[in-house]
Amino acid sequence: MIILYLFIILLIGLLKNNYSSDEEFIFSSRKLTLPAFVATFVTTWYGGILEVGRFTFENGIITWVIFGFFYYIAALFLLVFIAPRIHRNNINTIPGYFHKNFGYTSGLLSSIIILFLSSTAPYLMIFATIFNHIYDINYIYSIFIGLLFSISYIILGGFKSIIRTDKIQFVLMYTGFVIILIKLYTDFGGISFLINHAPQGHLELSNKLPIGYLLSWLFISMITFIDPNIFHRVYSAKNKKILSKGILYSIVLWMIFDFLTISTGLYASAIIKSSDITSSPYLMLSDIVLPPYLQVFFIISLLSIVMSTIDSFTFTSAITIGNEIKNKKSMKFNTRIGLLITSIIAIVICISFNKVIDIWYVFGSIGASSLLIPLIKIIFNTDYKINYPTLTLLIPASIASIWIYLGYPYNIDPIFPGMLSSFILNRTIHKLSYV
Repeated sequence: MIILYLFIILLIGLLKNNYSSDEEFIFSSRKLTLPAFVATFVTTWYGGILEVGRFTFENGIITWVIFGFFYYIAALFLLVFIAPRIHRNNINTIPGYFHKNFGYTSGLLSSIIILFLSSTAPYLMIFATIFNHIYDINYIYSIFIGLLFSISYIILGGFKSIIRTDKIQFVLMYTGFVIILIKLYTDFGGISFLINHAPQGHLELSNKLPIGYLLSWLFISMITFIDPNIFHRVYSAKNKKILSKGILYSIVLWMIFDFLTISTGLYASAIIKSSDITSSPYLMLSDIVLPPYLQVFFIISLLSIVMSTIDSFTFTSAITIGNEIKNKKSMKFNTRIGLLITSIIAIVICISFNKVIDIWYVFGSIGASSLLIPLIKIIFNTDYKINYPTLTLLIPASIASIWIYLGYPYNIDPIFPGMLSSFILNRTIHKLSYV
């Protein structure tokens, strides 16, 4: 059944793949309708589903603040202030802004940072964990399987193939969690069961996590503004009305899905002892409470969440690389070359990290430190220029990287010195530019 799902997604992705232009292949000719926008916007957001389960199992409802509330605020800011400008400015990638305002070297550096920031590696690791749980296939082989199924239809179908598959995966991702949550409620009861059996403090927002750690995730949530997938969808929307409605509807749908996923994670913490955890809490919970015919739907739901993110992140990373290839070939051709390069980079990252959340935290801290402040300044002021632009990007990224390497001196998270240095550099060098 699960193999059948993968081949159906592959088939849907491969249908109707005749394109007349690069813009149609990469941006669906900027004609993204409201249903398509919402489906691809919502599904792309949620690739790290197993980490949400693990974090909820370990830390409780505070997960909603870190992976929910902070991102709703960021998305609302995107809706009101940033998305309309992205759509209006007619620059189709984040590095495109840096190339235009800061020059070639800064644009290239921003592309490299974006490439790691939007790496598909975390989602390939999650796919491999799910696939290994089902079929007991070697972890590395599972990574290649996930990559192969995604690239096969992207390389031929481009963005439209992603949209077609996202519409299906959107329905599947909700269906699986509705099924398991209904089964949990029926078998164990509702809030009273969680109050009596969840670990102490799991239902309280005042959690044991350090305030500095929580605040660092607030800043990392602002990666929404430098996420090439978000940028890509915003640019591809048919008009501003669809853009505004699409983001607003997506926020509501994220809230609903967060309720489903975090509630399921809380049930897992109430049912499974922490000492018994050998895999993802979601996967182990499905082994315990779901009969085989329902577990299949839940596993497919998890895979649909991950697959919809793998293809999107692979595609936008490929676009980033394709834009930097200087030859006489079409952008469509260069993007296909980019697919191969980004796949190799993703595999290397998968091998180099043990935990998905570490990839998010490391590259998120570095990327936000370097790009967030200057990009927002450029979006709000398309004439924004400074002296020494490359150093303005490089120094904050280096400070955050060194901070990580040194093991977080003074227990300060790396995003704080990185962002502070970026703020100082952009403010002082911008002033010096007019002296």
